[in-house]
Amino acid sequence: MIRILICSIMLISCMTGQSINHSEVIDIKRKVMGIKMSGQIDHRTTEEKGWHYRHYDIGGSFPIAESWTAAIQYRSVYTLKDGNWVLEKRPHAQIQKTINTKSVKWAIKSRQEYRMKDGKDPGLRNRVRVMAKSNSSWKNLKPYIGNEFFYDMDINKYNKNRLLIGFDLTQFQFATPSIAFRHITTLADEKWKTTYTMIFKITF
Repeated sequence: MIRILICSIMLISCMTGQSINHSEVIDIKRKVMGIKMSGQIDHRTTEEKGWHYRHYDIGGSFPIAESWTAAIQYRSVYTLKDGNWVLEKRPHAQIQKTINTKSVKWAIKSRQEYRMKDGKDPGLRNRVRVMAKSNSSWKNLKPYIGNEFFYDMDINKYNKNRLLIGFDLTQFQFATPSIAFRHITTLADEKWKTTYTMIFKITF
């Protein structure tokens, strides 16, 4: 397993040094007085734009019924435009239903985002994600797959889709590394454009 981690680190180092789309994510999760607190840092780089995106997220989730949770979060999103980092303030709320079977854990999540950016009117967006993660590991690898649908409520259009396939490295007690491939389809000028991103995440 140590060899797998070393190889993964070497792969990440090589890939982030090359011209490929990639995202590096750090997740921190802690339970405080019955509320699951979380924080996230995400930096993204593409072949076309280079390092152009970063966000910082903090929030908490709590149970509202059996197998149901709600969450309130705040995200600061920075995108690089003409050499300057432009801030978008993004408070959001979400509700999630979990279905746990013997072999697979299903999670269905709906998120409502309020997006505020200087020089633009505030906007609303809804995101629905369906995720399935194996409850068992194979050689300390736990696979998962998910799909997220984006609906822009200002223009009343489904205009983005993200398919995610990856696996967690489950042997470590101090953290859980994860490697995933994200296939992104975006509607622009009435045409669908496809891109991809390799995601390297570690959860503490």
